[in-house]
Amino acid sequence: MIAGLKGKIERLDVSFVELDVNGVIYEIFISFKTYEGLKSSKDKQVNLCVYHLINDRTQKLFGFLNIRDRELFKLIRGLHGIGEMTALKILSFMSADELYKAVVNGDNSQLEKIPKVKGKTSEKIIFEVKQNLKKFEAFLNDTNVNYLPTKEDKKDLSVLALIQLGFDEKTAIKEVSKVMTAKNIDDTAEIVREVLKLT
Repeated sequence: MIAGLKGKIERLDVSFVELDVNGVIYEIFISFKTYEGLKSSKDKQVNLCVYHLINDRTQKLFGFLNIRDRELFKLIRGLHGIGEMTALKILSFMSADELYKAVVNGDNSQLEKIPKVKGKTSEKIIFEVKQNLKKFEAFLNDTNVNYLPTKEDKKDLSVLALIQLGFDEKTAIKEVSKVMTAKNIDDTAEIVREVLKLT
């Protein structure tokens, strides 16, 4: 699991950055806030905190200027029906505090300032955040945010562990999903052990 990357900017766009890390170029999706933070660093080494998404269809990297932004992204994208790209859009235009206030006040207009976040989408975001207000309050009150890995994080780590043990990615994803469903476990080491027993 990639948690961070340090390298030189090869190409910078408002939605992604290509980062040269020792000759390997990574494409990393970013928010507008991150883009603004990187603009002045084109000829310098930069450090990005990274969220590494792995599923049965694709792998993607999402980059952030600091751990707090990454953890907020993980919190938002973990809401039901809110995907990674919508979470990035929210981070581009709102801080955690602004999002929290908009939701508590039921202020759709603040969310609808975000491009392509209108009507049902803004209502969906407000509803989902309201269902998870305690998590957002904990985030806002914690200056040293350090969430425990989510079930999805543990799944991703288990898949990576199996790939390192020689499994192909498609089989690893399939077997991990099967074990997590059948055994109702989410401990990474235990998942890997169970998969190895069954294969």
